[in-house]
Amino acid sequence: MSLIINHNLMALNAARNLSASYGALSDSTRKLSSGLRITTSADDAAGLVVRELMRADIATLNQGVRNANDAISLIQTADGALSVIDEKLIRMKELAEQAATGTYTSDQRLIIDSEYQAMASEITRIANATDFNGIYLLNGNLSGNTHDGTGLSSIGKLKIHFGTANDSAEDYYYLQIGASTASAFGVGLAAGNSISTQQLAQEALALINQAI
Repeated sequence: MSLIINHNLMALNAARNLSASYGALSDSTRKLSSGLRITTSADDAAGLVVRELMRADIATLNQGVRNANDAISLIQTADGALSVIDEKLIRMKELAEQAATGTYTSDQRLIIDSEYQAMASEITRIANATDFNGIYLLNGNLSGNTHDGTGLSSIGKLKIHFGTANDSAEDYYYLQIGASTASAFGVGLAAGNSISTQQLAQEALALINQAI
């Protein structure tokens, strides 16, 4: 008794080829829609690892750019406040020069000194009030060598990070800003730092020069 198996080999081949074509079409559509040559590890396992590492570096560098821009804004904030302080110091030097001459009486020098001390008070107020994102910039908090704390209580130099690793040669730098109060400059707001006498006014001129 013979056994007969009916088949349609051409139809089976056509179905297999059609299935393969649909699979290739699906892969192509996925890649086109995502814009990526590699969308899964099945496409290229080694290439996927390289791609993800590069994506991580790109994202990190983009954030590093934002970090650097934030640091620039911080420095610009400090620079703006220092420009105002510089104007106050110039006025203080003008007043000291006025009080240093012998053509004014003691009472007149006291009047001149009152404005001088007001300028010194304003310098200290600006230095103590200037902050960026809650970090005081000019009150001396950022003058130390070791960073400690956050926000308004942040003390010591700031580490500005912009690289993908932690190499001091290329990934970050430190930012230090000295105190810019009147007492830090040695002008006004302390005994002996007035211009109430001709001699004190003459001494103040040298101190203000150093501050400027």
